Amino acid sequence: MDVTCDIFSKRLIISVLWNIGLQAVIAVMLVGFIQIDILHPVSWISSSINDVFGWKMSINIVLLGLVSFFQAYIYGCYYVKPLPKYFTRFSMFLSLFCAQNIIFSILYALSGYFTMSLYSSLAKSNFNTLKKICENYDGQCLLEQSLFLQMGGMWMGLYYFLNAHIFSPTTLTFPHIYQDKFQQIKLAIHSILSCGFKSSIIPVVYYCIFYYFWGHKPRNVVSDVYGLYLEDKPLDNILNLFGSGIWIGLWFYTSLFLISVYAMRTVFNIVLTEPMKFPIESSKKLTLHKAIAQKSQFNGYLGTQDLKIMSLTDTVRRKEIFTLSQPGGHPRNWNNLLQECLKIVNDFSKELDSINGDMKPVEIEMLPKRPGSSITPKSTLYTGNLRNMAYSPQLHELKEHNKNKSEHTLISAIKEEFNILVQRIRQKPGISYLFGELTDTRLKFLLMQAQPVMWTCEGLAFIAAASLKEDKYGVVQTDLPIVISTLINLKQNLDKLTKPGLVPRKHILNDSFALKMKSALLSSVKLSIYKIVITFSKYIHEIPLDPDVQIAIQPFLICKEA
Repeated sequence: MDVTCDIFSKRLIISVLWNIGLQAVIAVMLVGFIQIDILHPVSWISSSINDVFGWKMSINIVLLGLVSFFQAYIYGCYYVKPLPKYFTRFSMFLSLFCAQNIIFSILYALSGYFTMSLYSSLAKSNFNTLKKICENYDGQCLLEQSLFLQMGGMWMGLYYFLNAHIFSPTTLTFPHIYQDKFQQIKLAIHSILSCGFKSSIIPVVYYCIFYYFWGHKPRNVVSDVYGLYLEDKPLDNILNLFGSGIWIGLWFYTSLFLISVYAMRTVFNIVLTEPMKFPIESSKKLTLHKAIAQKSQFNGYLGTQDLKIMSLTDTVRRKEIFTLSQPGGHPRNWNNLLQECLKIVNDFSKELDSINGDMKPVEIEMLPKRPGSSITPKSTLYTGNLRNMAYSPQLHELKEHNKNKSEHTLISAIKEEFNILVQRIRQKPGISYLFGELTDTRLKFLLMQAQPVMWTCEGLAFIAAASLKEDKYGVVQTDLPIVISTLINLKQNLDKLTKPGLVPRKHILNDSFALKMKSALLSSVKLSIYKIVITFSKYIHEIPLDPDVQIAIQPFLICKEA
């Protein structure tokens, strides 16, 4: 587990450093853009250079680094831990007010406030303080434009938190072909800039509406706390708000804030999804089958991603999989890898099977017993040279059975009656609406975790196809029936979600991300089956398969499975 955390921590630090560099570039571009003077280019360049290398910019870069580390901590908490399961409306409602979301919402509000103040100070605006010298009174007055911007920064932080973490899934997006970090960032800059300026319009409109109805409350509170006079026209008036033009500044600073967080998220995604090579066998490093077995959202992805890449391109590591252990002559590397891969696919298939309502899932044995496997003998309850008949295992089991028979019968009856009562209560209309399980939500949750399943299916298929020429000992061919049966079972469960009439209407998805994942998963499974069936087409009838599986692979043999 220490090795796992070490991998993620190193990548997180690298992503933070990349993010700080990118944020510094954005800050320098902002300084140059604000001080632009085409008629006096020399003074424009000199003043921009002085501001860039001045102490104020250095402090801002340090503060941007602190914000980056805070954002890295937030995304680290989301990516390391498995996705939470919320399958009822009541649990989804309670999840909105969990301690983690409350803390993160406060931190995002502070981040928006700080970022807004930071960019306004770089722009040399007069809206960095809430106070100003009164013109008509003897004292200090409230600068409401500054209050408007600072509250707007907190509003934008909360708005982004709700959109990015509450109303949409926080998942890593792995590219099909990984490119160099700098190349990916260069390609993403245009998209980040356009999305930042476009996405800032709606939250600014919402905030202006909010300030129109409730803006007088924070204004009165701040003026009473600091003892400030009010001499400017209030901004909770439509004409005064549009006449002041402060909403243009809010839109510009909001665009910069969204560009900042989009850039941060893009950099994190690029660095964290970089492929990593895991050794097949090692006593010090994290091996491939152990990485695949990791239940966290991050490490499981890296392991299955490396499995697919290795199955396609890495001949050296494939040879390690096909080798036999010495001494003993057992395919230990292949057994360990196959066990974890089948566990991923079978667990996913069983979840799909339960969603489809099939109460008789196809059970597939994980690994067959191999000759020479060690069998641990059952422990006895007696020692010594002479056997005591009073403590023989058979008599002991008989006594325990008679003793617990009545207790188990009573407990099982109570549990059955309690479950019947709970089911009757849950059938009530109001209670069923709040506490009834949402199959559509459960299906979305399952499909959001389909990427490792796709890589696992393709990795197994390409390793099996490569084994026809590279596997000298035939360790993979021995388990071909298990691999083919597992893929066919998954494909049949997916067909129930795609073919009309096989799935209830309540299972139909309306989420675009889940629909894309479902289509990609089905294509990946079909590709995997095609790869194995076509590679072993000459010997497919010699593979000991169940009759149902033999019927299911016939369309793949004649290439008619679309």
